[in-house]
Amino acid sequence: MRTFLCRSVCLGLTLCMAAATQAREWSSPNGYFRVEAEAIAFDDKTVVLKKPTGELIAAELAELSEADQEYVQSREAKEAYAKSVDQMQTWTAADGMKVRGRVLAYGKKDLTVRRQLGKMIVDDKRFAAMDPLHQKLTFTIISKIVGQEITDEKSFEEWGKTLRADTRTFPLEGVLMELESGDEIGVPFFLFAKEEQELLQPGWKAWLENESNTAAQQRESLMMQTQAMEYQRDRENRNQIEAVKLGLLATATGVISIWEVILEPAQGNYYRRTSVMVPAQNSQAAEQMVMQKYPGFRVVGVRRASR
Repeated sequence: MRTFLCRSVCLGLTLCMAAATQAREWSSPNGYFRVEAEAIAFDDKTVVLKKPTGELIAAELAELSEADQEYVQSREAKEAYAKSVDQMQTWTAADGMKVRGRVLAYGKKDLTVRRQLGKMIVDDKRFAAMDPLHQKLTFTIISKIVGQEITDEKSFEEWGKTLRADTRTFPLEGVLMELESGDEIGVPFFLFAKEEQELLQPGWKAWLENESNTAAQQRESLMMQTQAMEYQRDRENRNQIEAVKLGLLATATGVISIWEVILEPAQGNYYRRTSVMVPAQNSQAAEQMVMQKYPGFRVVGVRRASR
């Protein structure tokens, strides 16, 4: 059974979230890239920064200066995080139902249902003993998949009789969510309202394409968690996270400038908005270099990033 990527299988991943920390200057090792921002989330591979303008940047720690890496690991940084990712959030389902919980990661999970000795069993738990919200979400998910309205325990049991002695398995794709009860459940994207699907889905394609790369999947889940946190803090703030790539900066010279090329995914492409750094003589050359490597995107902005 495919399971969701979560904290228990993240190889010791430690995730921290910041409610509000002081902004500081972050830079690449050679100093060509500098940005004033506060760290609002990090793990052992990636740091998510928030500029004073509200823009969000995700950068790999290995591509930042030694001082920045030491800061992220310092006691000062960890103690500055007064609020953590453990805070509950309010999500809206497609049918308008409000769901209290927090998203943990992208992933796949099987929902299994069977009838045993006249009792409904969901994921090896007695349905009657489950948290009421967990029960209601189960109704909604199964109703959507089987095309039959299941609204309460009675109608669920009636549907369960059709299973006879069989176990029904429903493969789900979406996010892992922890409810206030402590239950961790798989929530498919179709359960969310359209606006919240648009918030959560952009990193899904990249997550799928990196199923053999645990670090890359952790990065996508971290970016999704952070974006969800910012969205919950201010529902009018729909900032996308720009994944800043700094690897090419090591080859830059004093003659060539560093350009930040901002890309949006083409229609129908669920990649994230991203920001790519390249050394080039001018903005036109930078744009051409980037488009050769990112054919599924369109350029929405170019700016000089080096001083």
